[in-house]
Amino acid sequence: MKKDACIICGKEKPGLEVKDDYMIDAVRWIKLKIFKSKPKNFRLVVCKDDFLKYKKQRDRYERNQMLYVAIGIIFLAMLLVFSNGRVLGAIFYGALVILFMYLVAQLGYIPAVDIPEDKKKKA
Repeated sequence: MKKDACIICGKEKPGLEVKDDYMIDAVRWIKLKIFKSKPKNFRLVVCKDDFLKYKKQRDRYERNQMLYVAIGIIFLAMLLVFSNGRVLGAIFYGALVILFMYLVAQLGYIPAVDIPEDKKKKA
């Protein structure tokens, strides 16, 4: 049986389970394949005591992700305006900027949690 580990405080406490997504899978793959680390078999959760802190961090991550991509799109638009007929090059470099900005937003990554349906209805 897996033990619960809070992603905020790091202690073994029960809580809301974290959704597995591409970032968590990537970190696990890197730890397993590159660093040859054995899995610790923890179930990632957010404990009740740290939920407000988690919520603030998750909201900041989502806001920054949208902001950085929007900045990349604005940069793409500026490249298109000043491209002087080199539209394909401007689109290519603009797409690279958008990708870079998205990757920068991932530096503050906080995973989503599974909130049970009955909790969603009360909120």
